[in-house]
Amino acid sequence: MTSDDALPPGLTVNHPFADKTRPGETDGDDPLSVMERLIASGDREAALAHAAAIAGARLEEGWPAGLVASLAHCVIDLGEPDRAAALIEPLVQSGEANPRCLMVLARALSLAGRHQEALEALNEASFLDGRSADVLLALGSARLAAEDTARAIADFERVLRVATDDGAREADQRAEAHFRLGETWALIDERDRAARHFRAAQAEDPADRRGAGIRLAELEAQPAPSRASAAYVRALFDGYAPRYEGHMIATLAYRGPELLREAAEAAAGFASGAPYDAIDLGCGTGLSGKAFAPFCRTLVGVDLSPRMCAAAEATGFYSGVMAGDILAALDSASAHFGLAIACDTLIYLGDLDPLFGAVERAVSPGGWFVFSTEKSDGSSAEAAERGFEIGPSRRFRHTETYIRALAGAHGFALHSLDVCTLRLEKRQPVESFVCVLQRQ
Repeated sequence: MTSDDALPPGLTVNHPFADKTRPGETDGDDPLSVMERLIASGDREAALAHAAAIAGARLEEGWPAGLVASLAHCVIDLGEPDRAAALIEPLVQSGEANPRCLMVLARALSLAGRHQEALEALNEASFLDGRSADVLLALGSARLAAEDTARAIADFERVLRVATDDGAREADQRAEAHFRLGETWALIDERDRAARHFRAAQAEDPADRRGAGIRLAELEAQPAPSRASAAYVRALFDGYAPRYEGHMIATLAYRGPELLREAAEAAAGFASGAPYDAIDLGCGTGLSGKAFAPFCRTLVGVDLSPRMCAAAEATGFYSGVMAGDILAALDSASAHFGLAIACDTLIYLGDLDPLFGAVERAVSPGGWFVFSTEKSDGSSAEAAERGFEIGPSRRFRHTETYIRALAGAHGFALHSLDVCTLRLEKRQPVESFVCVLQRQ
């Protein structure tokens, strides 16, 4: 192989909002598939060592520069931007770095706080391909990170002038430019301009993979959607999966699964009914599986993110893991469950009535529904009217009145509804409900 074009699809860096199969979602023995399997298994140090070894042996093995960029992209996902930059910098020094390599390098440098170096890399990429919408998007983002707002806006607007074709790729580039313009105008409190661009992003990308609907609700430009789009949640957590557990536990002091398990154990009759055939709704990397495994005969995990699913499957706590929508999984289940778990999943759903209905149908009488969601005090007009609202972290919050009403409407007895701190956000506790319901 001598060129990036010769790389099979599984060995290319996918756009972070693409719906294509991500690198390594096969059983191949190529370096990137191996990298993805190491990440999914949680072997962080082995993944980093593998990336360094492949990059070091690139000339001897004849690997193209694009493979190094792809591995660096994975290293960024692992939360190691400096180490990612170190993989690509030799390519720059030897003159082998193409625009894609330089964009990955710039992203790593920017995340590491090396904004001027990121701009230099992107200026070089622009010199090599000055009409690339992807380069302009990266350049605008780097300038925004360096607080050069005016030039960032100019870069994003230039994308709209460059990406004019009718193809899906150009539509995606325009959607990205509009979304970033929305974010930029919102940052400087130009709410009307921000809303206009968020709506344009939605028009170019009806799946709303960037969460423009949530941003519009945050700006009070439209009511909150009934749920975050599935494409948005998948994109968010596919990128977050490699560093999810470390960040949640070490940085955010996350205790959600343990608090749910403790609440369930405290409910009269819960432990005596075990072991359960259970389903983990929004299983993530498997933290709830670890917490509830002692009470489960079988445990099925469901998550929108394939990368999260791979990590959950690698824990060994699950009988099976499927990538997909939790409502569809509940409705298609061939057997009834004795336990349904949803830890920090409902924060991506506003209207919970469809979920409660699906759980009611999927859980046997006497079975349990254990979940958490962020707490709303109901003081906003939207929360008072609908029972939910978008919180400051762009996640849904629900009121106690709303949860109690849904439980009664769907045949659940309320065993407990406690206010707990599941995690920190900007070093402040996030108040959440931990709820234990039993199917009547």
